[in-house]
Order: sequence, then structure tokens, then C-alpha cells
Amino acid sequence: MYNIMKNSVSAMSASQGKIEVTSNNMVNVQTTGYKKLDIGFLDLYNETLDRSYYPHNNNNNTGTGVKVSQSFRNLSQGAIKDTGIKSNLAIDGDGFFRVINPNGTFSYTRNGEFNVDSNGDLVDDKGNKLDIQVINGNDVDLSKGEVSINKLGEIFVDKEEVGKINLYKVQGDKDFIPAGDNLFNLRDGAKIELVTNSNILQGYVEMSNVNMETEMTDLIIAQRSFQFNSKGLQATDDMWSMINNLQSR
Repeated sequence: MYNIMKNSVSAMSASQGKIEVTSNNMVNVQTTGYKKLDIGFLDLYNETLDRSYYPHNNNNNTGTGVKVSQSFRNLSQGAIKDTGIKSNLAIDGDGFFRVINPNGTFSYTRNGEFNVDSNGDLVDDKGNKLDIQVINGNDVDLSKGEVSINKLGEIFVDKEEVGKINLYKVQGDKDFIPAGDNLFNLRDGAKIELVTNSNILQGYVEMSNVNMETEMTDLIIAQRSFQFNSKGLQATDDMWSMINNLQSR
């Protein structure tokens, strides 16, 4: 009885975790540069039934429940959208933009919805400045003329090259730590490297990589799983009530 109840409770908890992750993905389906969360399920330890008072066949092990795995980001590319805004940038291929936070640390993002601020810097909507490799040590001021950025990330102001946007990637899929606002920070000890085989598209942004049809299907499956296991818990409670009533007679 206890095992049945524990199995149902753990499965309900795991299904609830899946529902929460899926709902978060659906809310961000229109968020620029958003990378969906994925989550899996893991078995809890097995319990042996090899006891003298347990009737059993040759299979002497039974599960004790399930739990959700640690969530992780799906870094696949989203759809590219034409905005016509020259300060907007999209990455076609691997890599992340590197931005400089107000405290001087680096973060990484696929959200290329940048704007030119009063200082002539490319900044995101939180004021984080896009990291640009300058030419000849001169500061890049993008407010002084016509700005164009080619696929290699080379920046030109009035046809004069002033800097370059580099793209970066990590070696392991789990080397990035989500920092909120579509930003990622490096894990301790993670190695970063330059990307040379991707293109930067001016006047475009990358949309979320959430597929609404997939998320709706996952949500329905998780809800049905929750309902199924709640009925298992209810059936166990009903059996327990019957046993107690029999004992009281």
C-alpha cells in the first residue's frame, strides 16, 4: 500500500514539474532569442521483492517512483525574423553574442534586439553593451554615421571599418548557466572559444525556438499522467478505507 501511494505521489510531482516547464516555454513562444527548457524523467531506486512472505515470479525487483531530471536549455536555432532595424542582429549558425554587464562581467545571448544608445554603443534592452573588438584601439561610436555590418561581423561607419563583432561558444552543452533575460553566464572552469563559421545578419532577429505544437502535445501528456496517478492515489486510499472498515467490525 505504502509503495503504491509513494509511486503515485512521486509521479504526480514529476508530472507537475513537466507541466511547469512546458507552460514556461509556451509563455515565451514570442520572446526574441529565447531557448526552450527541456526536462526528463529518472527512475528512483528499485526495491527487491525477494522475501519469504511475498508471492512473486522470477522478476524480484519493483520500482519505487520517478523524479524529474535537472532542466537544461535546448540551444537549437530559432526562426529568423526580418525587422528592418539596422541595429538588430541575428546569428545564422552556432555561437552567442557577448555583452558587458554594468559590473564589467561578461554574459552571452542569442537575443540580437540591440539599439544604439546616446554613447554610440550597441546595447540590449537592459543596457548591457555588446562587446565589440575595436580597430586601432579607437572607441566605436555608431551614432556618427551610416552603420553597416556584414556577415563576418565587421562594422562599418560611413564605409570605414571601426570594429568587429565576435561570436562565442562553449565546448559542453551544460557549460552555460541561465542568468535571466535571455542571458547566460559561464560555469566555473568552462572553456569559451570563437566561432568562425556562422553569419551575422543585420536587420534581423532570432525568434524563440519553441514549437507550440510540440509543447501543446507535451502539456496534454503531462496533464493526463497527473490525472492517471491521482486516480491511483485515490484507489489506494479507497482500499485503505475498506481494510480499516473490515478491521473495525
